[in-house]
Amino acid sequence: MAPHICIVGAGVSGLRCAAVLLEQSYDVTIIEARNRVGGRIAQSDQMGPLEVDIGANWVHSTGHNPIIELAKETGTPLHLWKETTLMVDDGGRLVPSQEANQALKQVWEILDNASEHSTDQGDEIHPSASLYSFFEDSCNSAVACGDMTERGRELVLFMSQMWGAYVGDSVELQSLKFFYLEDYDCFISTNYQKIIARIAAVPLAQAEVRFETLMTSVENRTGEMRPVCVTTSDGKAQYFDDVVITTPLGWLKQHKESIHRLHPRIASAIDSMSFGRLEKVLIEFPTAFWEYADGQTDLDDLVSFVHWLSPLRPNQSNPRQWRLECVSFHAFEAPYRRNILLFYTFGDCSTHITSSIRGLEGTIRDDWLQDFFEPYYSTLPGYAAIHTPKRFLATEWCNDDLAGNGCYCNFQVGMTDAARDVEAIRHGMPEQHIYFAGEHTAPFDGLGTVAGAYTSGEKIATRIIGSNQSANGTIDCKAN
Repeated sequence: MAPHICIVGAGVSGLRCAAVLLEQSYDVTIIEARNRVGGRIAQSDQMGPLEVDIGANWVHSTGHNPIIELAKETGTPLHLWKETTLMVDDGGRLVPSQEANQALKQVWEILDNASEHSTDQGDEIHPSASLYSFFEDSCNSAVACGDMTERGRELVLFMSQMWGAYVGDSVELQSLKFFYLEDYDCFISTNYQKIIARIAAVPLAQAEVRFETLMTSVENRTGEMRPVCVTTSDGKAQYFDDVVITTPLGWLKQHKESIHRLHPRIASAIDSMSFGRLEKVLIEFPTAFWEYADGQTDLDDLVSFVHWLSPLRPNQSNPRQWRLECVSFHAFEAPYRRNILLFYTFGDCSTHITSSIRGLEGTIRDDWLQDFFEPYYSTLPGYAAIHTPKRFLATEWCNDDLAGNGCYCNFQVGMTDAARDVEAIRHGMPEQHIYFAGEHTAPFDGLGTVAGAYTSGEKIATRIIGSNQSANGTIDCKAN
């Protein structure tokens, strides 16, 4: 009789875990609270027939990345951004391009130095030290040595705020002690649909998948033939040989009590790790006016990023005048080029927007978004009243209970033992036949990434297979 494994969650980690187990002829049941696979990878057709990703749309890596291989296999286009940026100061004026691009270059140099400093001297760094404090120290030293002007310092410190769009919270909250930097970042020009379809193909064909079913409790019960009991929202209780929980870290934080006899070290790790608040707002315009202000543009030098110090005109929708950044879909190669600006918001700004638009629909929702973002995009070169947005799309992960009301894990100031926190969750409770997988259990350089989630599911499946082979005298379950 083949072992029967329950996987809670049909995101990337759960799907990959299921596929590996199914390849070894295990019986697999997937419990998924949504009516679809993919988890925090999802698309919307709200911006037209070419659906856009409302969840993950980057591919991060420091080495071999299975997602890049899947992108190649499925013909999913990957875009490498050029470091061409527009910067708008708090007076609504464009910062000269050479000055803006120099500041961006210096930001990445400081980020590289911070990552190296964290790796080499992490044990000596105080838990209260933030990434922003490293930026301040670096800029102050450069000014003192004559390598940076006061104006350059101002711009670099402003642009350091962009790190919030990577981790989902402000740079002032990012721990320096536990800071790392991916080497290779691509953006998917279309969407993750083909990649998810490939990852999900085997599980959907061979596993039992119970959609719109929420796991309510998991408990090891000694003496049963299959030792782990999983109770679900439909009132059913079912026993399994092993259970793999792949729910988001934010969900785990809110539902630790659903895992009976959760090991105190794992509970502590779940509490200690942070969960970011990253959101996206996509705005489509009739034309990419920011590229054609002078009537012509160089297709080899299209704008990739735009940074705003703050909006020129405050309004009720934006009481704190948050600093924002966006990427331009017009920088994609044809045929994927579109007149869309994708704004990233994070932290308190994300919370403000998602709480403000919650429950709003149609023109009322669009009017609120236009009121919030118009003071930003209206400062771009070439803007005129005729460039009124065609449509808006705003994500609401902070309002999504199944997503844990956020995006993915990060390490904030105050953490003292982040590496061991991750290791504790990753180790799970094998003595109780309960395991965890997901981006929050990945190796350090894969935390918060799709590749990290994929790899974590694969590794847990391999552990379960190895454990069963050891218990059965290395007999492959395919032979049973």
